[in-house]
Parts: sequence; C-alpha cells; structure tokens
Amino acid sequence: MAEWFPKRLDEIVEFNPRETIKKGVTAKKIAMDKLQPFCRDITEFELEPFSGGTKFRNGDTIMARITPCLENGKTAKVNVLDDGEVGFGSTEYIVFRAKEGVDADFVYYLITSPLVREPAIKSMVGSSGRQRVQTDVVQGITVMVPTLEEQKAIAGILKLLDDKIAVNRKINDNLEQQAQAVYDYMFFTNASSDWQQGHLSDLITIKYGKDHKKLADGNYPVYGSGGIMRYVERPLYDKESVLIPRKGTLNNVMYANHPFWSVDTMFYTEMRMPNIAKFIYHFVKSKNLASMNAGSAVPSMTTDILNAMEVIIPSTAELEEFETIVSSMYKAMQENNIQTTKLAELRDSLLPKLMFGELDVSDLDL
Repeated sequence: MAEWFPKRLDEIVEFNPRETIKKGVTAKKIAMDKLQPFCRDITEFELEPFSGGTKFRNGDTIMARITPCLENGKTAKVNVLDDGEVGFGSTEYIVFRAKEGVDADFVYYLITSPLVREPAIKSMVGSSGRQRVQTDVVQGITVMVPTLEEQKAIAGILKLLDDKIAVNRKINDNLEQQAQAVYDYMFFTNASSDWQQGHLSDLITIKYGKDHKKLADGNYPVYGSGGIMRYVERPLYDKESVLIPRKGTLNNVMYANHPFWSVDTMFYTEMRMPNIAKFIYHFVKSKNLASMNAGSAVPSMTTDILNAMEVIIPSTAELEEFETIVSSMYKAMQENNIQTTKLAELRDSLLPKLMFGELDVSDLDL
C-alpha cells in the first residue's frame, strides 16, 4: 500500500479534547436521541444551561460508547455550532478531533468504518444492557493512514454522497412543512362548525410493535423511536400507517406507506376509514406528546392517552381534498427517500474499500 502508514488512533486523533463551558451557561446540547442511525449530520439541538457532559466544537466526531447506541450507528460529525462555539452532550459520547495534518472528514469516515467500529464494539464491558466501549482500547487501534491529500480525496468521495443525502433531507423537511401548512389552513383556519367532535380512537386502531431481534436481515425497515434501526426478512404491517413512540422520544411521530416492522417500544396504527393516514399523521405530529408523558424514569405513552385525544373529524369530502393536495408532496418525499437509501448503500459499500485502500481514488468518478 503505497504512502499509507500504520498509526495508532491516538496519534492522529485527539480523544475528548479539553474545552470549557462554565456551569449554568446556556449552550447548545446535542442529546443522544438527536443522533440518527448511520447519519453524518446533526439536525436538532437544544439550548440548555450546562451542568456537565462531553464538550466539542464543529468538525469534531462524536460516537456513542454505550450499547445499543453504538451498534445502531449513532456517530455524527458536529455541524450545528458557530465558529469558536463550544457545545456539549451526553457523557456517553467519545469525542474525536483530527490532529494537525489529518483531515476532519477523513476522521469521521474512519470512525464509522469497520476499522474502528468493530474493535470498539468488541471492547465493550459492563453489565448486560449497559455495556460501554473501553476508550483506551480504541485509542490503541492501529490503522493504515494515507497522505493528507489522499485523505481529502477519500473523504471527498464519501462526502459527496452524504451531502446529497443532506439535500434530500432538507427538501423533504420543506415538503413536510408545506403539507403541515395545508393541514393547518384546512382544519384550523377554515375549520367548520359542522364537523363532528370525536376521539382518536374513532379514526384509528393502535397496535403494539414486536421484538425484532430473532428476525434475519432483509429488505423491510425496522422502526424505533429514533428512526430506522435495521432491515429484516419480513414486515409486521404492510399498509399506510402512523407510528407513535411508546417509550423514549415521544414526539418523534413517523408516517409510513410501505411494508415495515415496528419495535415493541413503538405503536403502529391501522386506519378505520380511507384517506385519513396523512391527516392523522399531521394531527398527532402537531401535538406535544412529550407533555403527556405517563412514565417516570423513561418517557412513556399509553393507548389510553392516545385513544382519548379529542379530534374534530372533517367531512369525507374535506379529507379527500386534503389527500389530493398533499399526495404529490408525499410522492416526492418517497422518491427522495428511495434515492437516499441507494446513496447510503453506495456510501456504505465504498466506505470499507476506501478505508482499507482497496480502491484507487483516482479511478473513481462520482
């Protein structure tokens, strides 16, 4: 391997670099639930008084060190801070910062590659369900590192794919906001006094998700409260549905119009009448489910709370009109999601080959 050199990870990366935020100072917090599985970018943060946690700057890579977050792909490149700004997050992160002469994007992709992920996962120790990565083991991982120029070339190829995924995400966010605006206009601004008052249970049947661990890998997405966790051999449900977290991040409501599996910490829903799934999604999405928390240690939602939610039920004609207006938006979002899946598959297939030096970057034209 020409011009690739063996390096311990702590020779090219600074682990948990020292930063300062004074106690009580409001700063941007990136909680563990804000990291999406196998997603480079951080799309959400909270402003909170600092009371403790790992600290980082833009360009740093943060990796979950606790099970099952690491296995589920919770590793991201910090991108939501201003120049010179310091943010903070979970104590269950390891922070990686590229040293001089090392490309920060290359570091992110190296950390997400099997070269680091696999030994990190194998190093986990602790009680069942609370196992953590041994940081000293990760520091001692030896990797082959190319020149800075080739680091940038390798990272640039993978970055192109992630940049397009980010664009698709932004387009879909905009389309969903447009659909929500149509919903608000039709069913709030122009609500009719003739519409029937009812409960959510009049429109949907809430179903419990199921454990997925014994399923083989396949083509059907498994949804948890943080998004897609994996793909399995068969679906639990194959019709249009709204997925609502039962445990965890309660406000992370999702819409699905393809066969899927839902984990046991997620509800999925069956529609009691046609042309209402998108209406239900926007209705539930507009509610602050976190404020209805029925749990103590872990945020929890119950079927009783959901079924009892009051909802004004529009006429069949209005529901059909809403479906007609927003369907084109949802079709565009679905097409973007299909493209994003293909881009992610290409990125994930290229990643190990590039990091092991099996592909000459000069031969790739993306």
